[in-house]
Amino acid sequence: MQQGNLDLIIEGGWLIDGLGGPRRRADVGVAGERIVAIGDLSAVTAARRVDATGRIVAPGFIDVHGHDDLMFVEKPDLAWKTSQGITSVVVGNCGVSGAPAPLPGNTAAALALLGETPLFPSMADYFDELRLRQPVINVAALVGHANLRLAVMRDPTAQPTDDEQALMQRMLDDALEAGAVGFSTGLAYQPGGVAQQAELQGLARVAAARGAMHTSHIRNEGDHVEEAVEEVLAIGRGSGCATVLSHHKCMMPRNWGKSRATLANIDRARAEGVDVALDIYPYPGSSTILIPERAETIDDIRITWSTPHPECSGEYLSDIAARWGCDKTTAAERLCPAGAIYFAMDEDEVRRIFQHECCMVGSDGLPNDAHPHPRLWGSFTRVLGRYVREAQLVTLEAAVAKMTSLPARVFGLADRGRVSVGAWADIVVFDADTVIDCATWEAPTLASAGVEHVLVNGSQVFPPVDGMPRPGKILRRVPDAANNL
Repeated sequence: MQQGNLDLIIEGGWLIDGLGGPRRRADVGVAGERIVAIGDLSAVTAARRVDATGRIVAPGFIDVHGHDDLMFVEKPDLAWKTSQGITSVVVGNCGVSGAPAPLPGNTAAALALLGETPLFPSMADYFDELRLRQPVINVAALVGHANLRLAVMRDPTAQPTDDEQALMQRMLDDALEAGAVGFSTGLAYQPGGVAQQAELQGLARVAAARGAMHTSHIRNEGDHVEEAVEEVLAIGRGSGCATVLSHHKCMMPRNWGKSRATLANIDRARAEGVDVALDIYPYPGSSTILIPERAETIDDIRITWSTPHPECSGEYLSDIAARWGCDKTTAAERLCPAGAIYFAMDEDEVRRIFQHECCMVGSDGLPNDAHPHPRLWGSFTRVLGRYVREAQLVTLEAAVAKMTSLPARVFGLADRGRVSVGAWADIVVFDADTVIDCATWEAPTLASAGVEHVLVNGSQVFPPVDGMPRPGKILRRVPDAANNL
């Protein structure tokens, strides 16, 4: 145990170290950006002491599925992250990312999820901008498959030529060299939805050669969810690329319960040696761009934003259609480009998936939405308050591990996701008896309760203070890091 003057001691709390073991009473000492001492530090001097009596001291949460790529430019305080204890985020999900930028004339509807800032020419340029602006939390970035297609192919709705495939693979390799942790696919969206196995396997082999990974918004989360899961497992099986199934769900009542089969398929793949994990957000509603083809198949659809009709933000599509005197499909077409929340999931199934041993938590929050899904502000505190304290689905220690050490291991984030000597000082202090999400469908931007202190690399980021530093770092993937237990 290090003695002497420390920068900070968090004292008197119950330590949950992130590794799944039982909590214990221990003080945590921080010097600079690292944790340097754990135990009884009552005799150790420190520039600052935080009284955590009766509170939980845990690793900062890792949001494995964010869409905050451009928010580091547009809304850099990221209050929706820090207020619920998130200290690291993986961006670039669902096939769309802050870079590379499309060729002139190319675009995709899903890019609207990211923000208004022009995309960056390359991941190296994106990272340079992040370093210049100093992110408030840590960032790991994936390269969007849609971006690769849009940046290379004159007709991104076609199949790539051999030259275009080679250029996409070279661009991916350059992004991985610059520091990206892998690539993501959004196979439910265009232009990613036209991609065939050969194209995806080629990219996955590039990622595998770099020790990087592939995350996927699978091709279908409804009637064909089982086949869609198997498609992504086959990419991992054929390429050796580590794989994450993003926001796993089974949509529409006739498909509720199919997760029993999809999780069994995942377990079989893992038994065969496929490196695969998954994540969920803890809500029964999904959110993405408004897709008119879904207007008549899903009863409850709530508009989160609309470019031609911003006044409709927060309203239900059925109410808009009734007011306009048209069917829901026509209303949806008039609203586009737009975003929506789709209420087509089963809460019990979400909870069952959450309990799977390789399931992590990702907010999938959309901070560019005018009336966002409440998952943006409440995913992690909702797990702690509703899934752990109220429903008792798992122990608090197990839930913390799902949000810390498990994602650190899956994404190869060295010295993150645990409170131990030598680890980066990403720490959250919260009250296990009161922590809860406050964001609702009607008031989706209310901050959570019960989170009291958040440190990123040893610096306080919540509660915010005047002159607060932005201590976040760009995180690279270290897949074989021995200290990622």
